[in-house]
Amino acid sequence: MNSEPWSEPFLFARRYLESRGALIEAGPEGIDALLPQELAESLGVPDEVQFKEGASSESKAQYTITYGSALLEKMVELSCARAPLACCQVSFHYLKSQGFDRLIQDQFRFRKALCRVTSTAPIKTDYLVLTCRYVARSDEQKEGLLAFSFHVDTGAQIPFRLETLIGGASEISSLHDFAGDKKKWERIIQALPKIVEPAIAEEIREFRKSMNRRLKRDTANIEEYYETLKKEMEASLGRTGLSDRLVQDRREKIALIPEELAKKKEDLLQKYSVRVKVIPAAALLIRTPAVRLLCDVHMGREKRPVSLTYNPLTKALDPLACDGCGGSTTEVTFCSRHHALCSRCSQACPACDS
Repeated sequence: MNSEPWSEPFLFARRYLESRGALIEAGPEGIDALLPQELAESLGVPDEVQFKEGASSESKAQYTITYGSALLEKMVELSCARAPLACCQVSFHYLKSQGFDRLIQDQFRFRKALCRVTSTAPIKTDYLVLTCRYVARSDEQKEGLLAFSFHVDTGAQIPFRLETLIGGASEISSLHDFAGDKKKWERIIQALPKIVEPAIAEEIREFRKSMNRRLKRDTANIEEYYETLKKEMEASLGRTGLSDRLVQDRREKIALIPEELAKKKEDLLQKYSVRVKVIPAAALLIRTPAVRLLCDVHMGREKRPVSLTYNPLTKALDPLACDGCGGSTTEVTFCSRHHALCSRCSQACPACDS
């Protein structure tokens, strides 16, 4: 191949093929590839195929990769069909080893209870950053990305941004040996709707307000139009020379105006209604050192153990996961059977109905 660097579309195509199990060999004019049968069928190309860069003629076993080419568009479509998962592990030169009781006092509120650290231990733990793409459609369209972070062990949502990873970790490397726990993933997926809904509502708040203003404006205009039309038609009934049949026709049309107005208002409501679709776009699994805090929570004469995690990525303690709904909380209430509950579940424990 020539000495010029490959273009971004061509590099993407090569990475895509390799990630799907294709055998790649660089040639003088591009790359020769041996594709798995499933991949070849999904792309609509032969098992043995040559990919060339730039615009040139194509043949049965030779295809070009460039911006806008049908094959590149197909690869992009297939890549986006499933959210990609990337894994990495981070390390730190220093890991906090004391001062955890103060952190608990600053971050948590245990109602009618007192939490004390009994022991600590360094651990390795996993966090998941799930990026979702949302599309809000109405008379116009708004779209964007939102990221949500979770502690994989507990399912609790944590306040973490990727900028923290880039700025705080002393080393980032790939993670090849991750074996996912299906139950942990299912717990996070089940919690997503309760987390995503309020986040999306806040994200599109101004967009929704804009659509509501347009709905109010257009509704007022159409009401004014039909009110004027009704008055004009009623005034025309008093004109001389109108036959009884014509008067009757106009009265029938006047009687239909409220129904027509209602239909127009319903059409406007449909036009400016906001419909939101949320799709997982990418996931990043982060394995990091952390500190596990084994604590005792004292409730009068009774106590129960609680496990907390110091997260070096956020330099804070992770929230607890509510035993009732699985949501994250730093304001903890205990039921009569000592389930740790968030404020929403504190009145009636979903775990034991106490």
